[in-house]
Amino acid sequence: MESYEIKNMPVSYSRGIKISFCAVADEITENVKKSVESIINIAEEIGYPYELVVSTHDPVKFKSENIKFINEEFSTYGAGKQLAYLRSTGDFLIVFNPNVSYGPEISDIIHNFLIKWEKKVVLSDVMIIPRDLLDKTGGWRNLREYEDIDLLARMIESGGIVAFPSDHFDSLKYRKAPGEKIFNRILNFRDAIISANYSFRDIGILHTESPYISYTSYMLSKFSRVKPFKFSINNKIIVMESIMESLVLKDYENYIIPEFIPKLKLTRNEIKYMEKRSELWNKINKSIRGIIQEVND
Repeated sequence: MESYEIKNMPVSYSRGIKISFCAVADEITENVKKSVESIINIAEEIGYPYELVVSTHDPVKFKSENIKFINEEFSTYGAGKQLAYLRSTGDFLIVFNPNVSYGPEISDIIHNFLIKWEKKVVLSDVMIIPRDLLDKTGGWRNLREYEDIDLLARMIESGGIVAFPSDHFDSLKYRKAPGEKIFNRILNFRDAIISANYSFRDIGILHTESPYISYTSYMLSKFSRVKPFKFSINNKIIVMESIMESLVLKDYENYIIPEFIPKLKLTRNEIKYMEKRSELWNKINKSIRGIIQEVND
């Protein structure tokens, strides 16, 4: 977590903002409990009316005005996030990772963004989404992987992204659990292909999965009932270009002045992919090199 110098901005609660902190947790583990506790501390620090909405497969007997554990059926991360969104009531959704305990500095980012009431998506250690944008785009779809990329590509067309300096963004991560069954890996990568609208050429460059899993997943994606949203370039590139442009332009300085700016960690394969597939990346390559750090695949 990073520390920030807060810009002088007037505080106004007259608009009656309510915020919904949302997450998907398969099980309510000790890590999840610690994460929820850290989010409550952040919510109390911000001072706006708030709620926590967590979609989970665990039956949780817990009653609170501010905390909801949703036990309705869902089978993917995308469906779980959509369920939390539909059961929430806030003007802004703040999507957090329930396996991470957050420090109080996150409240600075959230607070300074909310008082401007902008129809943009914030990417930082959490993701902040105006409810209006979710209502307009329909929210998350029933996808196992890259469900945020599928959503963000649509939202960029409607509002845009403000990226805050971070060494990683959860929305860009491909979940690859050690020892996961091949069948699940095939279905996971099938949904990643749909979410990102990857071509066969794309998956050949990225080497995310083995050739067998990649080919099988690609063929299954063609027969899936969930179809990709298609733009002039694929959705992963749309999201990556928007993040890089925002970081290079330092959009975040409209809200905070960072004391320390971490570099975004990307693998050699990811960098190679963007060099081959993104025109914007190559146009501003020198600027991008100053904000990223290459790490091992």
